[in-house]
Amino acid sequence: MTGRELPDAAVRVQPGRAAGALAAPGSKSVTNRLLVLAALAEGDSALRHPLDSDDTRAMRRLVAALGADVRDGEGAWHVRGTGGRLSAPGAPVDVLLSGTTMRFGAALATLADGPVELTGGPSLLRRPIAALTGALRDLGADVRDRDGHPPVRTGGGGLRGGPVRVDVGASSQFASAVLLVAPYAREADVELQVHGEAALSYVELTAEAMRDWGARVGGGDGRWLVARGGYTARDVEVDYDASAAAHLWTVAAASGGAVTVTNVAERTLQADAAFPRLLAAMGCGVQQDGSALTVTGPPRLRGLGEWDLGAMPDQLPSAAVLAAVADGETVLRNVAVVRGHETDRIAALAGELAKAGVDAEELPDGLRIRGGVPELAAPVRLDTHDDHRLAMAFAALAARVPGIVIEEPWCVRKTYPRFWADLARLGLRWEAAA
Repeated sequence: MTGRELPDAAVRVQPGRAAGALAAPGSKSVTNRLLVLAALAEGDSALRHPLDSDDTRAMRRLVAALGADVRDGEGAWHVRGTGGRLSAPGAPVDVLLSGTTMRFGAALATLADGPVELTGGPSLLRRPIAALTGALRDLGADVRDRDGHPPVRTGGGGLRGGPVRVDVGASSQFASAVLLVAPYAREADVELQVHGEAALSYVELTAEAMRDWGARVGGGDGRWLVARGGYTARDVEVDYDASAAAHLWTVAAASGGAVTVTNVAERTLQADAAFPRLLAAMGCGVQQDGSALTVTGPPRLRGLGEWDLGAMPDQLPSAAVLAAVADGETVLRNVAVVRGHETDRIAALAGELAKAGVDAEELPDGLRIRGGVPELAAPVRLDTHDDHRLAMAFAALAARVPGIVIEEPWCVRKTYPRFWADLARLGLRWEAAA
């Protein structure tokens, strides 16, 4: 097997230099937000070049269960909206492992005309949601969880509206979920204030998308006012996925290669779009020509010293892998939130990198890594913990360090199903490992 398809067994990547140009997939963050907006809007919308992955399929199934009509077109998803009049599906909706779908769905379900139950896979049912369900209750919703975790059950009937505070310490998506349904409050405009540490750029991404679809959203920087109203159908192009692009550039940086992502938006609110600045600080060449951004890895990366990743916590796995093959020490801070992602990413990275001979120390809010390309005496198997970002980061490590086998590589289906095929397009071969 050479990477032309999604692997169905553990893989071994042959070290080498990644080189080539390709387009990143559509953004998961944007696709899922636009699915919600289109489902609530009055009229027919088209989402062009959306991301088609496990996570976005879960959101698509959810909005369809709540009454939106979603159909495939040529390179687009066509959505007939509900005008905010959602219907109860009559059976529990399984959102699988999609945290975004569970959070946005919990807010959407409050607008239905009857009871809705949302459930999911075991790891999703361990993720906290009390801050969101509590905020929805403060807005007049009938919503319950299980000891602060999913499943979530709503009684329908909508939101009253008014002021609400949301703790975003566990996820900024709690605030985005409230914002997305706020225009459909029955009695009063929604005044949202957040507290807790979070990557608020994703909330700004939500607010900007709402404005584009006709909602009246004021404020920002932790406080928003959403007027009652609704959304108007649109025909839109889905932005590139900055998080996926970061994984491709990580492979270039780790392998000493050169990778061009050809569809980089010159203006985007995606926080991970700032990842090339981190790569430049490690000694990579970064050059943008219009929508094409090329990262060239140096012969030796340099450590970052101390780096605050709070604005883009999803990139902890990539940054940790690069720190592992860089000269010097790197301390990655302000990412305690990732302990509640698909797995405890801080603990998982510390443990798996240690298997590969990396001096990685777990910190309360991040990692301390003492770099230097490890030399393995024998092959090691790295567990992805069913976490797509760990799998993609470990592929970059394997491109530099011989002898690494990556378990359960198919978990990239969650956000980037064609990752392994794209890796092969960049000249990095992989094969099934016994």
